[in-house]
Amino acid sequence: MVNILLNGANGNMGKALCEYIKDSVNFSLLYGIDKDNSDLYNKLTKKPDVIIDFSTPSATFLALDYAIKNLVPIVIATTGFSSDEENKIKEFSEAIPIFKSSNMAYGINIFSNIVSELARKLNNVDIEIIEKHHRNKVDAPSGTALMIADNINKVCNNKYSYVFTRRASGNKLKNSCNSNNSNNFKKSNNNFKSYNEIGFSSIRGGTLVGEHTVLFIGENESFELTHTAHSRNIYVEGALKAAEFIVNKKNGLFGMKDLCLLDSKRCN
Repeated sequence: MVNILLNGANGNMGKALCEYIKDSVNFSLLYGIDKDNSDLYNKLTKKPDVIIDFSTPSATFLALDYAIKNLVPIVIATTGFSSDEENKIKEFSEAIPIFKSSNMAYGINIFSNIVSELARKLNNVDIEIIEKHHRNKVDAPSGTALMIADNINKVCNNKYSYVFTRRASGNKLKNSCNSNNSNNFKKSNNNFKSYNEIGFSSIRGGTLVGEHTVLFIGENESFELTHTAHSRNIYVEGALKAAEFIVNKKNGLFGMKDLCLLDSKRCN
C-alpha cells in the first residue's frame, strides 16, 4: 500500500484522484492538503510514502519544502512554472526523487513522440498547435502544448521560435490582403510568416477536459493530429504510475519519457 499526500486536494484533479483511489487496494490517501489547510504541513504526524501535486506553482513549493525536509518523493503535475522555478525544482531533485510532467496522461506523451517524429520528416510546412481546456484553467498556452512544441524543437535542432500572438503583424497582413496580384500576395506572405515558427492558439470554455491538435500546413496539402482527453482519470492513472515509479528512488529528476522507456523494456 502506497500512502499518498495529495497537494491540491480540492481542485478538479485532486477531487478526481480522491474518488479514483477511494476503493484502491494499492493506494491510500493519507493527507489531503489545499490552500484552506496548507498550515497542515507543520502538523503532520505520519510521513507519507509519496506526494502527488496537482496545484499551483506557489503551492507546489510548499509541498517541495516539506518533501526536502522529510526526504519524501514527489510527483509534480502542476504547470505554469517560471524559468527560475524550473531551475529550483531541478536543484531539489539532487536531494529527492522528483517526477515532473506537464501532462500525466500516458497517451499524450506517446502522441507527442509521434508528432515529433513527423515534424522531423517534414520541410517547409507551417506548424500550429491548438489546445482546448475548461474555462477555469489559468495558464495559456497549456503546459502540454509547450511540452509538445519543445519535443518537436528538440528533434529539429531547436530551429523553431514560438508565437503566442499575431496582433503585431496586423499591418503586414492587411497590406498583403489588399494586393490584387496573387504572386505579390505569396511573396509578402512569406515575409511575415516564417517556417521556423510554431504558433499557439488557446481555447477556454465549459468543462472541456483537454484537447491538443497539431496542424502541419503545407503549400498544397495539410493534415492534423489530435489527442482528446475524455476523462480526468487518464491524468490520475498516469500520476499513480509515476508515484509507483519513484517511490523507492533515492533522488533525480524523472519524467514520462523514463516511464515510457521502462514500459517499452518490459514489452521486449
